[in-house]
Amino acid sequence: MSVAFLVYISHAAFFQQDLTTYQLFDPIYVFASLAVYPLYYWYIKLLTVETSYKRANLWYLLPAAVFSTATLITYQFMSGEEKLIYIREFLLNRSGLEPEPVVIKIQKLIFYGSRIVFAAQVVLFLVFGRKLVLRYNKRVANFYSNLESKTIFWVKYLLYSFVATSIMSITVNFIGRNYFAGSPVLLLVPSLVFSMLLFFIGLLGYMQNHTVVDLVKDEDAQPDIDQQTYNTDQLQNKLLELFEKERAYRKPELKITEVSQRLGTNRSYVSALINHKFNRSFNDFVNRYRITEAKKMLTKNSSENFSLNYIAEAVGFGSVGTFIRVFKTMEGTTPGMYREKNKSGILK
Repeated sequence: MSVAFLVYISHAAFFQQDLTTYQLFDPIYVFASLAVYPLYYWYIKLLTVETSYKRANLWYLLPAAVFSTATLITYQFMSGEEKLIYIREFLLNRSGLEPEPVVIKIQKLIFYGSRIVFAAQVVLFLVFGRKLVLRYNKRVANFYSNLESKTIFWVKYLLYSFVATSIMSITVNFIGRNYFAGSPVLLLVPSLVFSMLLFFIGLLGYMQNHTVVDLVKDEDAQPDIDQQTYNTDQLQNKLLELFEKERAYRKPELKITEVSQRLGTNRSYVSALINHKFNRSFNDFVNRYRITEAKKMLTKNSSENFSLNYIAEAVGFGSVGTFIRVFKTMEGTTPGMYREKNKSGILK
């Protein structure tokens, strides 16, 4: 957000056509614009795979440092008039001089190179960032039965915002800032889009409470147990008995470490069994049992008409909102509509 702020300040000087001030901000703009997406990716890594800041990630900022330094040094070899000509004639108007001084040609090459690197960064960090988030969500789903506030629940919004920001960034980068310089109305469009997306990303990041730090802490918290030796069929039978007879799924914050402890085996064995034998994540496996019992309660032929809050709590969901969301995902309808269909005889 701080680096994005520097980009905005640089834009302010540019679009006000304060050429003298912009001479100072141009190297800052080059650095900030090339640092935004690497820092965003670093942030994603801190949410999903890294439990502490790693200096090695500073290498992501190397292109930003190189191009901004090259821009600054080249400016030092320009006369005051050449600086103004470069900014006014090239950056603002995309025209040139004939003959053009060598130092201006070099600065233009640095500028074009930085824009090519920027476009490449957008694509690369979008792809790699998406992989990290999806991998993390999969890891969380194989550990917790209740994913509320634990996954990067805004993953699809994050990716949508990332894609939207990337497309807008590349488009504006391709068109050039000079295209918007003469029209406040046109300038309003990218300004509003970027401002809203930055606010949206910042808000969702602020709301994210559970990260890989919490996951690792929970994974390492499994107590030592006397492990039993089971073959696959035996472990499967024990697992099904635990869920079908003992109804272990009714515990809202059930973790796979608790299941493996009750079965007297390692959690990796239980996880592998659920993933490969049942072709589900631990979260999906548990929620199937919860939804099955919830459907029985919704279709129960008696004078009792359980509230959705009661059903959600009874079958093990952490909240009625999670219950409704999971029910709709698995059954294609909401619990309330499911009950009404049952009353009207639509369900058989």
